[in-house]
Amino acid sequence: MNKNKLWISLLLMVIVLGLMALNMENVHDNSITKPLNSQIPTYQSEYPMTIVYNPIGQLSYKLMAKNVKYYTDSQQSWFSKPVMTLFDENAIATWKIQSDLAKLTNNRILYLYGHVEVKSLISTSQLKKIKTDSANINLITQDLVSDREMTIYGIDFISHCMKMRGNIRAKTAELIDQVKTNYERYNKKNST
Repeated sequence: MNKNKLWISLLLMVIVLGLMALNMENVHDNSITKPLNSQIPTYQSEYPMTIVYNPIGQLSYKLMAKNVKYYTDSQQSWFSKPVMTLFDENAIATWKIQSDLAKLTNNRILYLYGHVEVKSLISTSQLKKIKTDSANINLITQDLVSDREMTIYGIDFISHCMKMRGNIRAKTAELIDQVKTNYERYNKKNST
């Protein structure tokens, strides 16, 4: 009988030690967490398309890019070759915005870098295109700001300035600092 108790005790002790070792291994694995490298994106995707609606369910804008990388630490998304299309309240595409690179922050400001072009998609618009090297747009208010030299193309005019403040939704722009505008009237009969 003592021999049976000894074997049972040894077996129970082996089981307890095995469970303790297993428990220690799980605790050990959970306690070691790798630090998040802020230089490595949390996620990335190729050829993403984001469609955003306003609070009442109307199409607001569509954003496409060659690729996107999101960084959790800075809460920023970086887009290469982004193309954004803005829509009016009737879901008609009104503006196309593109650049080489863009950064979207958590407060919904899109910073555009390199070969920035804002192009009107409405044939009756007096303002046809804006070109600059850097600009930012508030995606909520649609305020467009640039502190870089830019060229504005319109019907019968071309303007150059060093800074601009405007609103895409309201179709307004204030040209600031060293503004130069050339006006030309084209004769439609002679231009064909």
